[in-house]
Amino acid sequence: MARYLVTGSVIVNDMRYPDGSEVKGFLGGSIYTVNGILPYTEDLLFLSAAGPDFDSIFGDYFRRNGLSMEGIDLCFPKTHYTVLQYSPNGEWYEKSIYGEEFEKLYGPYPLAKSEYVIRHGGEDVRGIYFESRVEEEVWKDLDAMRKACPNAAFMSEIGTVDTKTPELRDKIFDLISKIDIYSLNRTEAMDLFGTDNEEESITAIIKLGKPCFFRMGKKGSAMIQDGKAWFAPSIESTTSVDSTGCGNCSTGASLYGFCEGFHPLKTACYANVAAGVNARQYGPFPEYTPEIKAWMKDQAEELYKKTLEDM
Repeated sequence: MARYLVTGSVIVNDMRYPDGSEVKGFLGGSIYTVNGILPYTEDLLFLSAAGPDFDSIFGDYFRRNGLSMEGIDLCFPKTHYTVLQYSPNGEWYEKSIYGEEFEKLYGPYPLAKSEYVIRHGGEDVRGIYFESRVEEEVWKDLDAMRKACPNAAFMSEIGTVDTKTPELRDKIFDLISKIDIYSLNRTEAMDLFGTDNEEESITAIIKLGKPCFFRMGKKGSAMIQDGKAWFAPSIESTTSVDSTGCGNCSTGASLYGFCEGFHPLKTACYANVAAGVNARQYGPFPEYTPEIKAWMKDQAEELYKKTLEDM
């Protein structure tokens, strides 16, 4: 039984950028969240739905990193494949290469199912990540999942589509009240709280009173907990290639830090290091060797120590 469960989408991505450039065939979806937890513990299981082509696409990544495929339900005709189109302001939208009907039936959001959590849950589960829209079926079984995983912290990465939909605002706040920790980026926070900047958003998050991992892009992140925001800068890197998935990656790492009882600032530092490594290539970081894992932990601890001293 794994201590950490990641639920969410399995997607292959083609990524198109504002300058007209394009890269194709990279692993995507909530595998980036796995990439946020994996450097710090291998005691995790990815829960999702895919097609019979899953092993040919994701198998090498799973085997290189010592991950089990036990949590992948091969119930779809194909693994989801989307084109991810970026706009100049950094926002994006995605579209299935298999058409609207396939997208409606098979993903990406319906891929997280409560039955997966219940099946693979237990008393030893410490944290569970969800990237599910607020009206997805999985949340209707929250009580049953809690019963199956009584000692786990439940985390939701609130989606951009939901925060941009005013009529879902009350439902989002209701969901936040029922889970243990959530995450937003700055655009999502301003849409949800009706704020104009990061400072106002942080004030609103503190007032709400629920732990939140607040993502601020290249600037860094803040772990907001117990009435205070602890800000950590992003790690400097001359090897940054692509920021796709950094939000999911850092959110996964923040769940790990939160569940391990880290100081909030330390949680943010571990998350920022994970995101920085994730940005070094297209797609998720391919293989976390023991040397890479040790280096990342050292970097996170050094960032924590330095940031704390500078306060």
